[in-house]
Amino acid sequence: MTTAMIRRPAVAGYFYPAEPEALRQEVEHHLRAAAAPPRHALGVLVPHGNYRCAGRILGAVFGGTVIPRRCVILSPWHAQRWTPWTLVMDGAYRTPLGEVPIDTACAEALRRHCPFLSPDETWQRGEHAIEVVLPFLQRLAPTDLSIVPVIISSEDAAQWAQFSDALARVILMQEEPVLVIVSSDLSHYLQAPALAARDRLLIEAIRALDADTFARTVREQAAAVCGASAIACWLGTMTQLGATAATLVAYGTSVETGGDPHSAIGYAGLTAR
Repeated sequence: MTTAMIRRPAVAGYFYPAEPEALRQEVEHHLRAAAAPPRHALGVLVPHGNYRCAGRILGAVFGGTVIPRRCVILSPWHAQRWTPWTLVMDGAYRTPLGEVPIDTACAEALRRHCPFLSPDETWQRGEHAIEVVLPFLQRLAPTDLSIVPVIISSEDAAQWAQFSDALARVILMQEEPVLVIVSSDLSHYLQAPALAARDRLLIEAIRALDADTFARTVREQAAAVCGASAIACWLGTMTQLGATAATLVAYGTSVETGGDPHSAIGYAGLTAR
């Protein structure tokens, strides 16, 4: 009998506080950025920068969204890309606020509909993009929160479409709401004015839920978007679920919190309903 993996925090004390009470206080601080009462959503796009840079945007998006007990989280892989699709099937993610279990039944259903997903949890042990969103979910979701983590680095548009269709089918089979979260920053390492101009083009395509235009903009602008493939899959899934547009909730750059203006990173939060 194998023991289910407990995925330990990789960036606690670096991207966010490692001490539970300090983390709770910081999450609460950022949630005050929400400008409206929580509403139900099909999906959200949030950044995965450290809380000093991206916490305001994480708080604005999640604070304005009803978080159900089941979430699917799509993210990039920031290191080597040996496997284009990975899925954690069981176990849990641990943060300083406790453990978030994997929804094994939902993960198994997704893999049945999308067999190229590789069930290899080892790929996610050092990856931060999923980890940084979890404290916000732990604060806002019901106590029986569970997640389905998927890391995507494939650049195959046909596979994006197949995955989006599979994920939408699995969600539509559920008897309760499922929130689809994509964790991605936008443009990287540009001077601030050029970065903002490039991000405006990307955000325009995301707001229209247009995966083809988004992917073309990334190529034509040579945009270094760490989660471009994950965003494209999220856009396709939102369309399949019946969303017609995404709303920009908040935008900012690393420059606003003291980052280098000659090597900025863009952070956006959007909600699809």
